[in-house]
Amino acid sequence: MADEENLNDYTGEFRKKSGHLEDFSREFLVKLTHVYEDTILFAYHAWATAYANKVGVKAAWDLAGEISRSMGRQVMPAGRYVGKPAGAWKGVGDQVLPFDCGAEDLTKEALLKLLKTYWDQWLKFGNEWVERIVKAHKMRGEEAAAITTDAYALIADYENARLAELCRIEPRHVIDDIKLATIGIDATNGYQGEWEVVDPDHVVLRMYECEVMQKYLSEGVFDARKARWMCQNEAGISEALLPGTKLDIQFPAGFDNLQVPPGTPFCVWRYTKREPTKKTT
Repeated sequence: MADEENLNDYTGEFRKKSGHLEDFSREFLVKLTHVYEDTILFAYHAWATAYANKVGVKAAWDLAGEISRSMGRQVMPAGRYVGKPAGAWKGVGDQVLPFDCGAEDLTKEALLKLLKTYWDQWLKFGNEWVERIVKAHKMRGEEAAAITTDAYALIADYENARLAELCRIEPRHVIDDIKLATIGIDATNGYQGEWEVVDPDHVVLRMYECEVMQKYLSEGVFDARKARWMCQNEAGISEALLPGTKLDIQFPAGFDNLQVPPGTPFCVWRYTKREPTKKTT
């Protein structure tokens, strides 16, 4: 049905896909674009806050500034031009209007291209933070993972609230967390597989497509050591984005050598309900 490809919320059934943005309306995608853009801005605060616990506020924000001028540079709005005051010309009609192209000016097709650009930027943006932090301090993998997890927990608090409002979802179950995660800025469609919904609080993903293994290794974004680090710490980092969910990831035999037998999923993700933390007195 046509209306299924122009959704204005995500109150319906889980569509068993990741990154299925084409299912949503143009109006929805405009709002989602702003969520992505605002999340990138907020991520500077999240990463700098987590990193400042080790190096202090000044050094953390110095690095944030450097990244903002490289991998973290905002894509939109594009071509902004601020004209001179009209008083400097014969009349207001002689002044060319500023060119300022934002999400509201884009077609659905263009919005989909932009949102997928943000997916790619987001992964490489986070990778640059980790790489720069590790290089500066000769940090062990566990320490880098802890900073990353702390940053993602802050990001999740911000982005998930925005996504829930946009999708008209009040997260109660594991499936609700997964719905938000599969259209969030971290939800590139390069990670696909077979979804099994056992019940609303128990979901299994057998992942047959993996951008780390199939794309970013060959592009040089990850070397073998970094790919292993990413995969081994993925459960803890991704769980930070799923506040009500526990995530366990299982890898097949031979994965230590990054060799997965044909027809075997790269990994199996099992999502279950996270038990509330008990307060101690």
